Amino acid sequence: MLMKLRSWLLSAWTSVVGAFVSPRTNKVPKPALAAEPAGTRTAAAPQTALAAETAGTRTAAPQEELPGDGWATTRTGAAGPDLDGEAAFADWLDKALRGAPNQAAYGQTYLDSAAAVVRWRRRYRGNPKLWNRLMKDKVVKELIECAPVVAACRDYVDAHTTPVTVVDLCSGKGYLAMLLSELLPKDKVSRIVLVDKAWPLNGQDEPLPHQINWDHIYDYYEDWPITLTTSKQDLKCKSSVRGMKRRILDEAPGDIVVLAVHLCGTLSLKALDLFNSHEKCSFLVLKPCCLPGLVHSKRDEVFVVGDHSFDSKEVCSNGRFKGNVWKGPPRHLIRGKFERWARNLERGAKLRGDGVRRLENITVQTEGGFQNAFIFAEHDVPTAPLWDGLARRGRMPA
Repeated sequence: MLMKLRSWLLSAWTSVVGAFVSPRTNKVPKPALAAEPAGTRTAAAPQTALAAETAGTRTAAPQEELPGDGWATTRTGAAGPDLDGEAAFADWLDKALRGAPNQAAYGQTYLDSAAAVVRWRRRYRGNPKLWNRLMKDKVVKELIECAPVVAACRDYVDAHTTPVTVVDLCSGKGYLAMLLSELLPKDKVSRIVLVDKAWPLNGQDEPLPHQINWDHIYDYYEDWPITLTTSKQDLKCKSSVRGMKRRILDEAPGDIVVLAVHLCGTLSLKALDLFNSHEKCSFLVLKPCCLPGLVHSKRDEVFVVGDHSFDSKEVCSNGRFKGNVWKGPPRHLIRGKFERWARNLERGAKLRGDGVRRLENITVQTEGGFQNAFIFAEHDVPTAPLWDGLARRGRMPA
């Protein structure tokens, strides 16, 4: 009994402490919430060109001259061998993205994202261990699946005159946040907060074996164009969410963009609760992943989010990914449940004022996957370039 009590107290304390944004204060300065100095940034494109977006959209800047001396034995993923030199790596990445879907709609976003990854490689030059840890086989997949989120965020942020704060829920290592740090205008974003329960605690010197290693963020803290900070949070823990609202959302100087990509099960409901409940949360992008587990339907639960409720039996399943391997029934058998899940989540966005929400099916998975649902929602007055951009890209061929 005493051991259980001790475990509960430790868990509660961890949730409270984890509510603080977590720069390693002994190695980097604590980031301020104030906006960065004025001045925007244009992403450089790799040497070869992917399909560009239609006329009237942003264009990539000319390619920077690549250094002649490369970094040998760089792991680039299963699609190719180790490559020597930045030019060879940029060419490999460019070719890998040529096969991505929706070139007409997201070709420019792929270009700019590839250029950002080349800059990551340049930033981590001299630390091959760190680079190899980041540059896993799934990086190209991440770039493709993040493209609709990146494009929407750029439209939203570009249209605003005051800086916003971006909160990346269930961030994992932070690929999306790292891309946005490179691609969003730095004078319009105060900071990007990477939220995940696997980050180390605030003030912790080094990550434990089961935690995400944050060296790629904090060892290069001043090199990120837009400040990146981590925050250890469990979205299913009420005290953790309360602390996050108090320490992150309440202190944000302007509107908050909530990003929730690849959220498994009921975490999607938690993301909606956060967006619905805090007055500073203005824009949401939600891309659900796995369905809720059968435990919810066995309990006869009714999911309630915003003003919407639905029976858990309509959407629950016992299938999920372990690593990159699907464990469960044949995926095509649960496609209908996933579509119902996405529709119910979209209805759960409780909008203020003249807010707008939209469920979009954007093809980012083509090899056996069907999780192509993206939910966009904005409170109050809609940002016209954001919704016009979504509509324009939606009319383009996949």
